[in-house]
Amino acid sequence: MKKGCINRIVGLVPGYGWACFLILAACQAIVFCATRIPLQYMDKLDLSIPLDGRIPFRPEWITIYVLSFASWAITFFLLFRQRREHVYRNSAAYLCTLVITLACFLLLPAELKRPEVPGTDFFSWLTRFIYFVDQPNNLCPSLHVVCSYYCWRALWDTEGIPLWYRRFNFVFLLLVCASILLVKQHLIVDIPAGVLVSEIPLQLAKRFQWERLGFAVEERMTRKKGQ
Repeated sequence: MKKGCINRIVGLVPGYGWACFLILAACQAIVFCATRIPLQYMDKLDLSIPLDGRIPFRPEWITIYVLSFASWAITFFLLFRQRREHVYRNSAAYLCTLVITLACFLLLPAELKRPEVPGTDFFSWLTRFIYFVDQPNNLCPSLHVVCSYYCWRALWDTEGIPLWYRRFNFVFLLLVCASILLVKQHLIVDIPAGVLVSEIPLQLAKRFQWERLGFAVEERMTRKKGQ
């Protein structure tokens, strides 16, 4: 019974969709984790502006920060169910976004001084946990903004997505941008940087038909299986 349920869930997304998802998930993990090793030996930059210091610390906003992971999962599920052309084009765009993000992390090794969180309430505990697992580097651009913006923009070019869900994604994007500042995980500059590194590859992928890369890889793999 459990096996049948798992098979039905897996069957909701085509094979090419799962392949793209696994590749992008692995690349995102590399961008998030691997860059922290060389960053330990690099001089850190201060990218803050005076306005950053005036933003209050609100640990209750950590809920938005954490719920964003569920939002991404739902949106990526919807995106990877689409036709090959759409999946390949958006996957190529996001892969390019991750490459640019990786370069930015290494070229702009910023660091953020976070506040002490002495509270004993749930929000304070959750904030301390996030602080523990996510060190205050890899700041510019914000991966939270990158993922949230990408999800919102990619959905607008996706057929069969209800208007209310597209609007919800935009509102949630704004909430994510607020949350990363209010829980002191990022600086203001990390938000426009996240928007740029997401939008530019999406435009380039559409303009130059980057879906051809996915079709080329698929064709090559098919030839190898036939040999």
